[in-house]
Amino acid sequence: MSDRTASDRTDNANQLLPGGETAVRLTSKPEVVEGKRVLGIVAGKPVAGERKEPADDDLAFVWPHLLVRHGVAALAVMLLVMVISVFFDAPLRDIANPTITPNPEKAPWYFAALQELLAHFHPLVAGVLIPGAIVIGLIALPYIDSSNYIQTRHRRVAVLTFTAFLVIFIVLTLIGFMFRGPNWGWVWPWQEWHGEL
Repeated sequence: MSDRTASDRTDNANQLLPGGETAVRLTSKPEVVEGKRVLGIVAGKPVAGERKEPADDDLAFVWPHLLVRHGVAALAVMLLVMVISVFFDAPLRDIANPTITPNPEKAPWYFAALQELLAHFHPLVAGVLIPGAIVIGLIALPYIDSSNYIQTRHRRVAVLTFTAFLVIFIVLTLIGFMFRGPNWGWVWPWQEWHGEL
């Protein structure tokens, strides 16, 4: 390869960016610009709005500014958990016995809504059809509400659908998790039964 061809390739790789800076695209080898190795820059445009360049006073170093704050927050959370564990008693129960099933047998909280549905519908409906319809509906929602606007006031179908799904899920979870007692009967919070939460 001749020297002229190599220099032409390097000249074609350099681009002048706004503000007079030079960007170097990756050619046959990484280039060095002002002591920094630049592998490649792809100019792009944001999906919505204008590109915002950070001001010099908005920038902060990861070390020490960010990591010190994260470290202090982590230590504060660990201290709080330690204080709670010292002052509040949370005894362990007996070793699990596979021959004895607790009454009621409850699913973990994230499956409590599904277990509550199973109490009201046939297992095929509650365990397959309703969750399948929810998943298919959430996948289809962007195609049903295909508005080009990002603001929530322009996305009423998506907001109402997801809000209804979320409210129903939270209500069923709370009922199945907190208001079900022995034999899956209804138990009010002020009654004497103390079940597992």
